[in-house]
Amino acid sequence: MQRIKDILKTKGSSVWSVGPKNTVYEALEIMAEKDVGALVVKDGEKLVGIFSERDYARKVVLIGKHAQDTLIEELMTREVYSVSPGESVEECM
Repeated sequence: MQRIKDILKTKGSSVWSVGPKNTVYEALEIMAEKDVGALVVKDGEKLVGIFSERDYARKVVLIGKHAQDTLIEELMTREVYSVSPGESVEECM
């Protein structure tokens, strides 16, 4: 049975984050630099959301907002689910 820790061994365990007051443009720059599709949103050390390429496509592009002057907190997904490395892929699904 494959566990999350097995996936992280091959994929890597780095987690990149952005603050809720950062702009969408700043987040996109980090995502491009790190070659990731999502960033954890943290207010200090507290997890407050996640911002993904999907959030950008659906909440910025389609409704005509501008990445340079839109804050992450306006568009981030606030309900975040997490798992521990010891959980199986099947349990997570």
